[in-house]
Amino acid sequence: MRAVCFVNRLEIDLSGNVFSNALAFGDVDNDGQNEFIVGETSGELVVFKGGNIWQQLSGLGMITALANALVVLSLTAEDGESEVRISVGDLTEVGYVSLTLAPKRKTALYKSLGNYGNTALWYVVPQVVLLGDIDGDGNLELVLGLTDRVVRSYRWIHDSPDDDGQVSGKLVGLNKWECANQIGTVTLNYSPDGTPCLLVSQPGGTFMKISCCSEIKDDTTDNVSTEDLGVTSVDYHPLLSSRMRNPNVSTEILGCIRPPGAAKEDRTTMRYAVATLDGTLMLVQGQDVLWSMQVDHQLFALTKIDVTGDGTEEIVACSWDGQTYILDQEKRSVRFQLEESVRSFCSGYYALDPSKEAAPCFIYTTFSNKVSLHL
Repeated sequence: MRAVCFVNRLEIDLSGNVFSNALAFGDVDNDGQNEFIVGETSGELVVFKGGNIWQQLSGLGMITALANALVVLSLTAEDGESEVRISVGDLTEVGYVSLTLAPKRKTALYKSLGNYGNTALWYVVPQVVLLGDIDGDGNLELVLGLTDRVVRSYRWIHDSPDDDGQVSGKLVGLNKWECANQIGTVTLNYSPDGTPCLLVSQPGGTFMKISCCSEIKDDTTDNVSTEDLGVTSVDYHPLLSSRMRNPNVSTEILGCIRPPGAAKEDRTTMRYAVATLDGTLMLVQGQDVLWSMQVDHQLFALTKIDVTGDGTEEIVACSWDGQTYILDQEKRSVRFQLEESVRSFCSGYYALDPSKEAAPCFIYTTFSNKVSLHL
């Protein structure tokens, strides 16, 4: 397999450790360019812009997962109890956190770096967070994958703005699904009929498919009832589990991979990729495995990005020892080796110089507490 290298590289020191899902790209200041966000186990949320740290927030508890809109999940302990804090909002140039949910089961709008209080979800540690329209109603839902094999979904129900123009509301629980085994990843995909579904990876290269159908017609608090929280169906997909070397190996899954030549509005032909810790990588459409390959490295992260600039996304799989595989949907592949063990990995579009166009970027955090950018 041919090896490649990157033109630009930047290393930045971190003060703490990073969970594998606590990395995200996103335009958090609405300037049209992506920032890169790292959540540390010490409760530090670090936002990088260009080649420097742009914003740094503290006191968020042990951050376990991030999503790119900016949603922060963290774990804190007060009075011997565990609580999950959720912070939702944008960062402006002066560092505001515009909307925050955490300890007192209420919501407030904050305009300071030091105030992160108010509304907790009393669950076990979250390991995956997803923002997506899972029921086709045109609104984003919040999906949590927890370490107790439970997946939960929520909808934000907003109140009318107060006299100061500040918006408040609450998270309404929609669904709870219990998985048979430990959750690896939760991803959004689309069924052959174009309806959205959740794919929840399970050990041994298998997954659960959850289809949701929302019945909520009015986005106000008064009209939400338990009967309106949607109808779901759950299917188990074994894929090639009968041929797996280890039926208990952890699995990653990545959905919404558009086939080459497919129209942007076409959601009926979406593919998804599956990777296992023992080195199996598959591309699947519907229930058909299009191809499968085996590598000699432990794959723990799975992303997608258009590396070649041809309009079609490639699949990127990273292993704990820094070996990174880049594959197109025809199974052609190259590899990149980071000369250090990897704690977490993600890919996205980023620019070290704000005056230049963003380029495909791989970002690693290492066990020596460094962020390594390659683009």
